[in-house]
Amino acid sequence: MLGSNTKETPDGGFEGRTMTIEAFARKYRLDEEEAHRLEEEFGSSAAELVLLKAARRNGLPEE
Repeated sequence: MLGSNTKETPDGGFEGRTMTIEAFARKYRLDEEEAHRLEEEFGSSAAELVLLKAARRNGLPEE
């Protein structure tokens, strides 16, 4: 059973849990500039998968 913190996408996938940009930046060790860019684009929080995709487009290295 999925928690209430997931969102289904139009293609039937899931975006994952919502997290703050600050927590996301800390978890993935983003620099301040990238964290600010994501906050400008998405606001103070967004789904983790959406943030990962956006950060990878901007050069977040694969782990």
